[in-house]
Amino acid sequence: MVDAEYVFDPTTVHRMEHLVLNTLRWRMQAVTACSFIDYYLHKFSDGDAVSEIILARSIQLILSTSKGMILSTSVCSL
Repeated sequence: MVDAEYVFDPTTVHRMEHLVLNTLRWRMQAVTACSFIDYYLHKFSDGDAVSEIILARSIQLILSTSKGMILSTSVCSL
């Protein structure tokens, strides 16, 4: 085994990671289907403004699909 010049415990590494993320102003958040709505709606509308109705319908579609997936994977108890 090679002797390491620096040895860091997990708490120190965690603090350093957060320092880097905060310095770069990166946010840690879950990426979901809703994260891509703006991108795809603008791409499909050739850069034109997207109406609130289309945006709301897109969110509704994602949520109803997610709900359907959850319901289809649940186990029935008899």
